Amino acid sequence: MALFGRKNVKSLFGKRKTDDTPKKPQRHELVDIPINSMIELSDITTYEETGDTSHTYKLATRKKYVGEGLHRYMYHIQDVETEVVLGIDHVAGTKEDYEISRWIVDNEEELGEPLPDEITLYYPHPDNEDEEIEVVYERQEIVPATLTVTTEQGDEEFSAELHEYTTDGDEFMSVELCGDWLTFYVGGLITRSDIEIYPAMEVTENRKSQ
Repeated sequence: MALFGRKNVKSLFGKRKTDDTPKKPQRHELVDIPINSMIELSDITTYEETGDTSHTYKLATRKKYVGEGLHRYMYHIQDVETEVVLGIDHVAGTKEDYEISRWIVDNEEELGEPLPDEITLYYPHPDNEDEEIEVVYERQEIVPATLTVTTEQGDEEFSAELHEYTTDGDEFMSVELCGDWLTFYVGGLITRSDIEIYPAMEVTENRKSQ
């Protein structure tokens, strides 16, 4: 997964002169999706949770992480009752390859002790309400990153750390440490065919000097 394979990193954008008129780069369909866009998910987890073959959410918050060999978007998408997170990771060493993931925010808490190398989470057993399923996540790496949070009110920039964990069953946990606060994301990979994006029109302001 791109979270852990970050060698031989190359810039996404090369300098190439085509003509004398500056042109705005064309937006990639998965990158920097505008706030208030509608995103439809049809992955297995969404199907199991909603009972529908697909479900549509609205993009409320966009988080962009940039670090050494790291370029990730975490799109917080919501309906009336729930929030899920769509992750887009640029695959290091490629021009336009991306890994797509679906996450939930498992927990948010203030930092106490340093994060351990191994974290165990417990989930309800689907067939026995008196039992729990134990899932062990092992830390793979810590990535310092610049975090840009975008909402309808605008952008805010922070310094953050991403602590990347995985299990033997290819399940993932990414822990965002920003200031004194931790956000725990748990999820797994989905495919491009599992999502449909309906971009919102972006609001632009024409600034004129007076």
